[in-house]
Parts: sequence; C-alpha cells; structure tokens
Amino acid sequence: MSVVVGNSDFRPLQNNPTAKITGVHESLLQECEKDIIWYRENFFGKPHDNYLALESTKGPLAISVILDGGVYKALVRSIEGSERLTVEGSAVYQSAHRKMFKLGPKLDNLMSAFSSGIPARSLTLVKNPGLANELLSMEERQVIRSYKFGVAYCTAGQSTEADMLSNRHENISPGYKAFLQFLGETIELRGWKGYRAGLDVSGTNQTGSHAVYTKWQGYEIMFHVATMLPYNEKDKQQLERKRHLGNDIVVIVFQDTDEPFQLSSISSHQNHILAFVKPEGDGYRFTCAVKQGVPVFIPDIPDPPIFGKDAVSRDFFLHTLVNGERASYKSASFAPKISRTRSVLLCDVASKHLK
Repeated sequence: MSVVVGNSDFRPLQNNPTAKITGVHESLLQECEKDIIWYRENFFGKPHDNYLALESTKGPLAISVILDGGVYKALVRSIEGSERLTVEGSAVYQSAHRKMFKLGPKLDNLMSAFSSGIPARSLTLVKNPGLANELLSMEERQVIRSYKFGVAYCTAGQSTEADMLSNRHENISPGYKAFLQFLGETIELRGWKGYRAGLDVSGTNQTGSHAVYTKWQGYEIMFHVATMLPYNEKDKQQLERKRHLGNDIVVIVFQDTDEPFQLSSISSHQNHILAFVKPEGDGYRFTCAVKQGVPVFIPDIPDPPIFGKDAVSRDFFLHTLVNGERASYKSASFAPKISRTRSVLLCDVASKHLK
C-alpha cells in the first residue's frame, strides 16, 4: 500500500475487482443539474402548479407539481436538496364529490401520497407565471462549474505533508512533468482571464508565474501545483503553499518514491480527498483516501488500481476527483454551509411571492 493510515481520519477506498477504467458517464452530472433537466423535461413550459412555503417544519420550500398521463410528478426543493417524486394518480385519495366535479385531490392528500413528511398546510399555491423561470434560475445558480485541486510531489524518502510542500520545481522528475501535462496545460498567470482559484494574475507573481489548468467536460479546473507556488527558504512549513493546498478539498499526491505516505501528517481540516498517484509500467497506480464522513461515490476504483495515460484514463481520474469533491460537500464539514445557501435562495424566492 502506498499510504500508512496510523491515527489519521483518512481511510483508503476499497478497490472493486469488477470495476473498469471508463470514460465519463451520467454520474458526472450534479444532482442540481439532474433536477434542472427533469424540471425542463417534465414541467417547464407546461401547465403545472408551484407551491411555496417561507416557514415550515422543513424550512422554506418550493414544490412543483404536474399531472402527466395519469401520473403525478413533483420536484420538492428544500434546504437539504431536491427530490424528484412520482405517484400514480389512482393512488391519490379523492372524495366522490371532487371526482364528480373534476376538482382533483386536496393538497394534503396529494402531498401525503408523495411523502408523509411534506408539510402541506404550510404551502401556498403561487400562480405568477414568472415563478417557473425564477425556480429554474435558482437551481442553475447552484451548479458548480469550476474546481480547484491541489497537486503535491513526493520524491525519494519523502512521506509527509511537510515533505510534499518542500520541493522545488527545478528539481522535479521527468515523470512528474509528464503527469502535470497529463492533468492539463501550463498557463501563464499574468493576465489570465479564466478561473484563477485564488491565484494572483496581476503579474507580480505572488503565487508564482505559471499554473496548470484544464477545461474538461464544460468545467474549469485549476491545479494548485505546490512546486509552482513560491518557495520560502526560511519557512519550514511553506505556509504560502499550504495556504492554497490546505484549502483544497481534493489534493493529488504524486509519489516518485517507494516510501508510503503518512496520512496522519495531513493537518488541514479542509482536505477531504487525497489521491495518490505512483508511476507503474506505462501508467499509474492509484490510491484514493477519503476523510471519515465522506459518503461513498463513484466511479469505483478497479483492482488492480492501474490507469493509463490515454484520454479515457484521464477522464476516469478527473471524474473520480470531481465526484469525490462533490461527495465531500455532504460531509459534516460542508453540508451545513450548503444548506444555509439553499435556505437563503429559497427564502428569497418565497418572500418575494408570499408578501
């Protein structure tokens, strides 16, 4: 194994003997992107009802409902996320009177058919035709289009966080240079107009002169390459480098050494995914360690955990990193912040229409 767990909060992911190195598939879509697609396909531009609640036992809510071919569909938006629900119309209770006059089911009967936890009495039907666009815009604002990943380098005899932050770019191996090219293109930071991930682009080189960047599957990824960040001979901790990599959720560690990495040396509270890459044959051996509290995510890592240098392998690797970061959002470190953001967005919409 390329890592030593010790008393660390990190644990290596189990490899899956039946898994394969594959390209990008549907799991790359964020949940909010799936919600947007589902809303566009099933609700948007069609007659449907939108219900809002500013205060309820579930917090602020926005629920869209449509009857489609005898099936009721609902998109329930709450501070915890969104749920896509369906129920057969025949399963929703209606009194004989409401059936006779084609009034449809009562709201509390409809909502309880979807889920017993929906506080129907807190909901208000809003008929403003502009609400559909506002709900769609709210979901689109939550789509994350840019990511920042740390990249560190361990050479012979190195096995700790302090080691991986101490190397100079002029001393890196050809293998590590090739791996950086595998990740993306080297860009000059001066005047850079794309996603900069907190790096200085003014030309003063406060965060180095160059970085590694890629645009992949519609997302921008900036890599905080430790050896490209300024090196301070007087600072054993290399705090300038740690300021960036220590604030990255995902950190890649390139192991140009047989020395197993000491996971207990990682001190950052922000790092949740550690991706260890070690040259092996014509490819790389991959070990992924996740912090406790990060839920399971895909794609699974095959056994043996070897990927090549081809485009499909690159897609697999980046896909794993992106989904690993997204899984980290559900951990105790980040979930409350995301819930607060959704609460603000839902309250903004509800307070506007429920005056």
